[in-house]
Amino acid sequence: MGSRATRPNNADEKMIAAIERGDQGMFKDRKPPKGTDKKLIKEKEARSQKARNKVERLKALRLAAEKEGKKKKK
Repeated sequence: MGSRATRPNNADEKMIAAIERGDQGMFKDRKPPKGTDKKLIKEKEARSQKARNKVERLKALRLAAEKEGKKKKK
């Protein structure tokens, strides 16, 4: 049997191994801490709300056009 090399298992060991190799700029944690940007979240919510309102108006317009089309057929 040959000797088995141990591989780094957690983020700390991987970072230490990357520093030892000299490529610390390339190290990235798989699960970086989540930073909540409240302003960005509010902007996204405002955009999605605007899109929902637009869809609702278009749906109402389409239904009105369908009703009018049915009336003209009669």
